[in-house]
Amino acid sequence: MTSRADASLTPAWLLHRRPFRNTSLTVELFTPDHGRIGAVVRGGRRDPLMAPFVPLWAGLRRSGELYTVTQSEPREGRPRLAGKALYCGFYVNEVLTRVLHRDDPQPALWPLYETTLATLSEPLPLDVILRRFELGLLEQMGYGIALDRDALGQPLAAQACYRLDPEQGLLPAADGYLGADLLAVHHGEWNAPARRAALQLCRHLLAPHLGSRPLKSRELFRENRN
Repeated sequence: MTSRADASLTPAWLLHRRPFRNTSLTVELFTPDHGRIGAVVRGGRRDPLMAPFVPLWAGLRRSGELYTVTQSEPREGRPRLAGKALYCGFYVNEVLTRVLHRDDPQPALWPLYETTLATLSEPLPLDVILRRFELGLLEQMGYGIALDRDALGQPLAAQACYRLDPEQGLLPAADGYLGADLLAVHHGEWNAPARRAALQLCRHLLAPHLGSRPLKSRELFRENRN
C-alpha cells in the first residue's frame, strides 16, 4: 500500500458510480480498512478522479449509512486497461460489488485487487488472471476449497473424477472434474483443460454469492468479444 503523510486520507478505488441529484454521485468504493463502502460525492460528475481504475486518496466522513467524500487526490499505480482487459476490469469490480457486504473490512483482498488490476495490463492470458482473482477471492471470503485433496482428506488421483459439493468440497464421482485438471490448477499449470475446469469451478462456487441477476460485465464482454 502506498504510504502518505496525511493520515486523514485513505487509499481507495471506485467500483461503481451512479448519478445523484444534479451534479453529484453515489459511489461504491473499495478501501483496505473499511472494505466496500457507499459514499456521496458532491459535484462528483465533474471530477475526473471519480472513475473506475483511478487509484485515489480519499477523505471520508461518515454520514448515516453512507460516507461523504470530502476530498480526493490521485494516487500512483494507475493500470492501463483497454479492450478485453478493460472489460475484465469491469468484471472484477462488479464481482466485488456483488459479493462484498458494505463496511466489512477485507484487508487481505486489497493486495489481491491491486495485483489483479496491475496484471490485467500485462501480456498474460486474461482468463488465467481472472481465475486467480476468483480463487483468491473465494479463499479470503471463507468459501475456497482444496484442489489437491477431496472432502474426505484423500489426495486427488489424476485419473479419477470428482464432483463439487460447495458445502464440503470435492467428492469422488463417476464423472465430473478430472483430477489431473484440478491438480494442474492447484499447481498453477494453466493448460487448456485446466483453464476450462477452473472456469466451471469458479462459476459454480461464485454463483450463490452473485445473485440471480446477470452480470452486466459478462454481457458487455460477449457483445464485444469480436
